[in-house]
Amino acid sequence: MKKLLLLTFVALLSACASLNPVAKPEVAITRINIGPSNGLQQQLLIGLQVSNPNSFALNLGKLRYQMDLAGSQLASGTFNDAISVPANGQTQIEVPVGINLLSGIGLLRTVLSNTSSDLEYELRMTADVGNFGLGDMTLSKKGFVGINGPTR
Repeated sequence: MKKLLLLTFVALLSACASLNPVAKPEVAITRINIGPSNGLQQQLLIGLQVSNPNSFALNLGKLRYQMDLAGSQLASGTFNDAISVPANGQTQIEVPVGINLLSGIGLLRTVLSNTSSDLEYELRMTADVGNFGLGDMTLSKKGFVGINGPTR
């Protein structure tokens, strides 16, 4: 009886060891484009690239994010559209961010005057992962992004 119990335990352990853990997706800002302005509100269109290192598609629901640009808080907000990121693939999305011209005048001046150079950014995002009931995953990324251009 003990041998049967031991064999069952070993089989269970080996089955658990063969399961791959879910790797967190990666996110990066790919571009910042100047959007339309409306009164005292300037819109920026932030391009995000979400990469999935897993061998299965990831289904992401609500995204909650906070972005800093050039050392200043740019925005925080939510993106409510469902996103499917293919297995070992990438998905591009664009999120609109509004900046109040009065409260963000220093940041906006930095953004508008540095169109030829890259700006440092920090992105913190929580994504609701629909796969396997995983719930929220927190992602973060620091890097450089060009205004109306590619990143490095």
